[in-house]
Amino acid sequence: MTQPLKRKASNLEREVINAVMILYALITIAMLAIHYLQPAGRAAGTSSTSPAHQSPRSPEIPPVQAQ
Repeated sequence: MTQPLKRKASNLEREVINAVMILYALITIAMLAIHYLQPAGRAAGTSSTSPAHQSPRSPEIPPVQAQ
């Protein structure tokens, strides 16, 4: 039987894979920073102008308590 030829990845393929991995890492770092650096004890709120977001919190959902 003949051995299958090993295909070497092209430079462009390696560059794309590296770029995707770097982008994924940057997004992950940004999301973690936002998660851990937001002020404690404050509701996130919304900047939406939609009337649905203007109403007070639903009574069956208790507000978040600061630790």
